[in-house]
Order: sequence, then structure tokens, then C-alpha cells
Amino acid sequence: MKRFWIPIFIILVVAVIAMFRFLKPEQPAIGDTAQTDEIIPVEIAKAKRGEIRTELQLSGTIEAKSRIMVVPKISGRIIGMEVLEGEKVAKGEILAVIEHEELQLAVQQAEATLASAESGYSQAQQLAKVKVESQVMQTKAQLKAAEVSLQQVKELSEIRTVSQIEQAEAGLRSLVANMDKIKNGARDEDRQQAQAGLNQVKVNLDNAEKNHIRFENLFKNGAISQQSLENSQTQLDVVKAQYKIASEQLQLIENGARNEDIIAIEAQVEQAKASLRLTQAQVSSKTWEKDIALAQSQVDTAQAVLLSAQALESAKSWEADIITAKTAKTQASIALKLAQKRLRDATIKAPISGVVSQRYLDLGGMAVPTAPIFEIVDIDTVKVTTDVIESHLSELTLDQEASITIEGINSVLTSTITYISPTLQPIQRTAKIEFLIENPDATIKPGMFAKVTVPVDVRENTILIPRISIIEDVESRTQNVFVVENGVSKLRSVEIGLARGAEVEILKGLNEGEAVIIAGQHSLKVDEIVNVVNP
Repeated sequence: MKRFWIPIFIILVVAVIAMFRFLKPEQPAIGDTAQTDEIIPVEIAKAKRGEIRTELQLSGTIEAKSRIMVVPKISGRIIGMEVLEGEKVAKGEILAVIEHEELQLAVQQAEATLASAESGYSQAQQLAKVKVESQVMQTKAQLKAAEVSLQQVKELSEIRTVSQIEQAEAGLRSLVANMDKIKNGARDEDRQQAQAGLNQVKVNLDNAEKNHIRFENLFKNGAISQQSLENSQTQLDVVKAQYKIASEQLQLIENGARNEDIIAIEAQVEQAKASLRLTQAQVSSKTWEKDIALAQSQVDTAQAVLLSAQALESAKSWEADIITAKTAKTQASIALKLAQKRLRDATIKAPISGVVSQRYLDLGGMAVPTAPIFEIVDIDTVKVTTDVIESHLSELTLDQEASITIEGINSVLTSTITYISPTLQPIQRTAKIEFLIENPDATIKPGMFAKVTVPVDVRENTILIPRISIIEDVESRTQNVFVVENGVSKLRSVEIGLARGAEVEILKGLNEGEAVIIAGQHSLKVDEIVNVVNP
């Protein structure tokens, strides 16, 4: 209350002095030196050291530090709703659950695929090299078999064909001799010769059967042609026929020849001649050369396959198989992680700690990735947002302190500037700035009005005097004050700095402790006697 009455008292004193001066005769102007015996009542204030500052007054609004819209990552019907509006939630707390049976099956399928890929990778590590080495060994064996077949074909083909001619010729001679003997009558030595011929043909039959079996095996292995196999069968048939003829001839010699037997033996002789001509034709065509060429091609093919297998072994091709198996395992592992993530996405959790300010769906609703289910706000820390015109932006910096007054909150809060927008609003020409305030008790609500005071220039330990003591000389544009020295008024020119409320900073012209006249100074003259009447 004392502060309230001081200005009123000063105004009354000034009014009294003004009336008193009005009744006095005209005095010299300020700056003139005049000596009078009249004592002028004045009030003074001592120049003192203190702090003065200029401040930026701003208006702002309380907002939540974080405001999150919780949007599902998958679509589906909501089968669990765990929170209500207004409830506090912690980060990671379950908010809702979306149907996920198919996602669980997808995870199981991915797990099975991964298990199979891991098994394949393990097998590749253990068997890939062995497989290539085994392939090399197998191709070596195939080459060896092809080379043996080639050698057999070379040994059998031409010799077999020539021996067939010799056998045919010998058979023909035997038949002709037997025919002559049959016609002329048989003797004991003829019987013996016929028996020897039969025995020789039997040996030829056994050889032909064995050769035919060998040719069948060579044909199955691809070492000879179909024609060679057929020729072998033909030769076997011829030898069988020769054996039959030799048997019949021996029977004729033993039983004696009849006319029909002579006709039959003559037919056999003709048949033997035909067989000889067939064998000679086969020799002329050199079919064994085709067999040798075919067997050689088998050897060449086996050599190429061996070279390919050896190249794979030299290049360590099994490493590529292992890498392929490892890649399949990695892909299966990634697919499992993706399936597991989608399954986790079916459980919606709070991304931050805060309060559920909005719930947009109820139990049984359909969640879609384009629409939010919840809104969560974090008001453990709130922020004051305000706009600053561009002319004041240069006065503000990050971490600059400020005092904040909020309607409904009795205490004055302190904070610092935490954000200054790098751009201006094009129409308003203002920039957004923010201040953070701790709000553990949630007493500060988003939407409240706040007044922000930001000190922009602070002067400490500087000379301060009351603003009302300043007398401005309009003509010289100087600032002056009256001080009291030894009971006499003295005019002092001063340089003014900052001004705040009723105080002003003096940069030059005054010292600490000097008495500055704050009432009655406007009617004073220099060197007048004054009487300090401060209450």
C-alpha cells in the first residue's frame, strides 16, 4: 500500500510547487544561474546500483509434448480392446489385438521352410564336396569302361568277320566232301572225319554263342551298333545251321544215303555257299569300322565328361552349392522374421507413455492401416508454443531462459527456449518458438493460456535512478537531472541506457549515491536552495 500512495503524494507535491511558482515573479530559465534566498521544497532519490533488463512479452498456448496417432500396420477385426479413453498407458503396453490365426499359420509354415533350408545347408556343407569328388571318380570309371569296350571291339570286329569266312569256307568244303562220300558210299575213315567235322562245328557254335552274348552286352553299353548285333545273331544262326547239317551228315553216313538224302545234302551245300557269300559281303562292307568308330565316340564322350567333372573339382564348385544352400537358408530365415513381425503387428502396443485421449474404434471393429485406432498424448512434459515477429527473432537464442505465467497456476514457472522455427509464416511474418515445462502431476493441461517473459538484455551493477527525475531539453535533445549538492540544486547532463518501468539506467553523468531530485525539479533553477521534504 505504501508503493501505491507514493505516486499520489508526488503528484500532489508537484501540483503545490507548480501553484507556488505560478504566484512568484518570473525567474530565469533552466541553465541560468540565479541566487535567491527562497528555499524550494523538493524530493530526492539516491542513485543506486542494481540490475535492469528489457523483456519480450509473449502469449502462448500449452500443448502436449507428444501427440501420437496409433495406426495399425495390418487389417483385421479387433478381437481385444484393452484400454479406455483417459487411461494412462506405459510405452509398450498392449492397447488392442487384431485377429491373427492366419498369421500364426504363416509363421509355422515359415518355420518349417527354415528347418528344411537349414537341413539342406547342413547337407551341402557335408556332401557337396564329396558329391563332386564322387562324380569325378564315376566319370573316370566310365572312361575306363569305354576304353575297354573300344579295345574289345577292335579285337573282335575284324578278326570275327575274317574267321566267319574261314568257318563258312571250311563248312562248305566239309559239306562238299560229305556229299561226295555219301554219293560214293561211306567208309570208316569217312565216319571218323564226319564226326570230327561235327565236333569242330560244335566248337564253332559254342564260340558263336559266347560272342553273341558279348555283343549283346556291348550293345547295351552303347559300344556297338544295332547292325553289328544283328550280324552277330546272323553268324550264330549260320553256325547253328552248320551244326545241324553236320549232325545230319553224320547220321546219313551211319545209316547210308538215300536219294532224298542226296538231294538234301546238295541243298545244304547250296545253303553253305550262300552263307559264304553273305559273310564275304559283310567283310567287304567293313562293318567293324563302324563299331570301332562308335566305341571311340563313347570313349571321347567319357573323356569330355571326365574333363568337365575335373574342372568342377578344380573350381571347387561345391562352394557354389554351399553358398546356394546358405542363401536359401537366409531367405527362409528372413521370411520367418517377416511372418513373425506381421504376427507381432497384430498386437497393437503403445508407442509412448501417456494418456489415451481418443479411442476411435470399439471391440469388433475393423482395423485398417489408413485409419487410427487411438490417440495418445504425453503430458508429463508439456510445451508452450508462441509466435514471435521477425523483428524480435534476433534477440532470441536456444536455451535462453524465460519465466512463464499460466492462468490457474499460482506459481511463476521457469523454462528455456527449446525450439526456434527455421522458417517464418509467410502471411503473419512470425516464427514458432517452444518452451518445455515438466508436468509430473498433470496440473498443466493442453489448451491452457500462458504468458511468457523473455529477458533480452540484462545489465547488472549499473547506475539506476527513477524515470520521473529525467528532464528532456527538446532544443538540444539532451537528458538532464537536478541533483542536490550542499543544499543547492545542480543541473547534470546524463546519458540514458535501458529503461524498465519506473527506473532508468544512467550510463554517464551520475555516480552511485548522488541525490537526484524526483519532485519539484521542473520549476527549479540552477543553484537554488532546496529543502528535501521526502516523507
